[in-house]
Amino acid sequence: MIDRSPKPPEALMRAITQDLRPVRPSPRPLQLALRMVPLALLVSSLILLAIGPRQDLSVLGPLLTWGASAVQFVLAIALVWIGAHESIPVGRLPRHIVYSAAIAASLVVVLISLVTFSTSPVIEPILRVPPRVNEMLRVSPWIMGFGCGIGSTIAGGILVLLFSWMFRNSLASRPTLAGALYGAGAGLAINAGWRIACPVSTLWHTLGAHGAAIIATVILGALIGRFLGNRRLHIGGRRS
Repeated sequence: MIDRSPKPPEALMRAITQDLRPVRPSPRPLQLALRMVPLALLVSSLILLAIGPRQDLSVLGPLLTWGASAVQFVLAIALVWIGAHESIPVGRLPRHIVYSAAIAASLVVVLISLVTFSTSPVIEPILRVPPRVNEMLRVSPWIMGFGCGIGSTIAGGILVLLFSWMFRNSLASRPTLAGALYGAGAGLAINAGWRIACPVSTLWHTLGAHGAAIIATVILGALIGRFLGNRRLHIGGRRS
């Protein structure tokens, strides 16, 4: 049977040929997650160097300080790894696994806060600042909580923006969920370093101020993910 359909114009075929470019294969989710490790370590370490370690490290011991923070950091990278799976539509994980991982990470943060407070129940902040400032923080503990919440939110936000830039070409079919996972990973990574520097162990402070910062980075990541997803759909629709 003879194909009588009209052939495409020669100019069109030439334009298509000139437009062809080799495409690099997308990195695997584990590779994407491991790329985040240096960034997360850098930002978290800068916070610890800027504030300095808390003065009760000898009471807490290395397991409850560096060990617990290492666990949080590993969980942060695991959440980023799960989020990276969203970039591959056929490789994304089931919702129950994603939600179970998020709940497990939250429970670990709560457990670490409880054990830290029971081991060293520091109520009054002791910082390397003039005595007058320490007295002001003792009388008005909300100032310390506000400072920790804002500071760790800003640090987490910077890390979320860095994550979003590296995942800007993501093809996630659930971009809001992917962004929330990146935000959760950023918040946990920052908190892993912040908890070693923050001198207050009370639960209202660790779960309130620090926890609010983690939630803020989750929301920021979700919003950025949604924005990037809508932008990709808009560009794709305009090209078609």
